[in-house]
Amino acid sequence: MKLIALAAAVLLSGCASGGPWADPRIEEYQAEISRLNAQLAAETAERQRIARAAARREESLKRQLEAMKSIERSILERQDRTQSEAR
Repeated sequence: MKLIALAAAVLLSGCASGGPWADPRIEEYQAEISRLNAQLAAETAERQRIARAAARREESLKRQLEAMKSIERSILERQDRTQSEAR
């Protein structure tokens, strides 16, 4: 978030716009903005990778839970049949 705020402040100040009040160090600012852009892209890609991994893990856990519920139902049904036959 700090990077976004810094980049926005630089852009809004007109430093990177090349307008009549542009700072003479515009190349410096543009290089910094490019660096911040690359860092933001890398952070975004990493967060997306983490989110995809979490989604895969969640889906795997859901499948395992459903399998365990199915096993539990089978055991309960078997117990009910056994008790019914014993009567």
